[in-house]
Amino acid sequence: MHYLTPPFIEKIMQQHAPDSNIRVASCEPLPVDNSASILVVLTAGQSDNPIGHYGLLVEYEQDRKPHTRRMVLKVKPHGREIVAMLTMLAGACGGKLAEVFPAFAHLTGFAHTHERELDVYANLPSPLQPDVFGTYADEERGLYLILMEYLEDVTLLNSVMTPNAWTDEHIRQTLRQLARWHADHLDQPLPLNPAYWTDDMPSRAHMPHLTPLWHALLDNAATHFPDLYTPARADQLRAVITAIPTYWQELEVMPKTLIHNDLNPRNTCFREGPYSYELCVYDWELATYHVPQYDVVEFLCFLLGPDRYHLRLEYLEFYRQRLHALTGRFGDALAFRRGFQLAAYDFGLHRLGMYMMAHTVSPYPFLPRVVESYFDTITFSNNP
Repeated sequence: MHYLTPPFIEKIMQQHAPDSNIRVASCEPLPVDNSASILVVLTAGQSDNPIGHYGLLVEYEQDRKPHTRRMVLKVKPHGREIVAMLTMLAGACGGKLAEVFPAFAHLTGFAHTHERELDVYANLPSPLQPDVFGTYADEERGLYLILMEYLEDVTLLNSVMTPNAWTDEHIRQTLRQLARWHADHLDQPLPLNPAYWTDDMPSRAHMPHLTPLWHALLDNAATHFPDLYTPARADQLRAVITAIPTYWQELEVMPKTLIHNDLNPRNTCFREGPYSYELCVYDWELATYHVPQYDVVEFLCFLLGPDRYHLRLEYLEFYRQRLHALTGRFGDALAFRRGFQLAAYDFGLHRLGMYMMAHTVSPYPFLPRVVESYFDTITFSNNP
């Protein structure tokens, strides 16, 4: 593969740092685990290009100073390949979902995954992200690449199966740094390509339009996993679907930010900083615009088990205070909690519904725990 060669790596590094003089001497392969990437695993065999993560030991000079860095080249599937794969999963689930999904597949947030992550890394660099050495897009060949740091000497990498390893300080540090990201991008015009971000952005118009899909995803989960989606829980979410036009009148006027939209221990780790843990968040391909509480909903659903459900409100309030200190816009704790509740509705219908569709075909051991935590979130949100 030509994109694993020194000339190509040098090319994308030079494009990423045009004010530097970069010369790549060698690129040696390194082992890297691809099993944690759900989209890579599910899309394998669907793409015209080899996809996945390729480890590289890169020796190079930057402005005549020698460096040796362990890097990862992420070769992304095209969004249409992911959409095709998801449509196949829906077909395998059968029932109403197989019938309904194709009409809405391109609106589920996956059609632009190959473009969005590159857009974020190229135009919104942040200490919250891995070090990025270059991005590359070749639309004609369907080739979309990110050259980033090889995450090592980090803690809690892909810790989705060990949520109890997350201490109170890990959770609070995540919420601190997440508040900073959300504050920095709150209601701001961002240097991102609107072609990648607008056609499937959650909104008062978009969410009701997908009502048949929300019903089909919920019915699929209730049919295949009745112990998780009990009749009472399914009825609760059906009522939420009916209320979408009403509750989105509220959401529409709430402050929005660029959310990660996949913020959980599958996509995070910690570096050791000089004074504390430093959060690192990767895999930004599902990023979108929503209320900032949305990322907190997902994060706490993945992290909090029954022994820590009682801390959900405390963590939400901790996050609100940090976000308000940075923006001055979230002084009303009850209004903020209402935004959290409505974000939880969207998360349950959309992201969790899609997770359950994949879970029907290829089970994820962590997901039942997340679903239980989600329904505790709904109970908590509905009982101020």
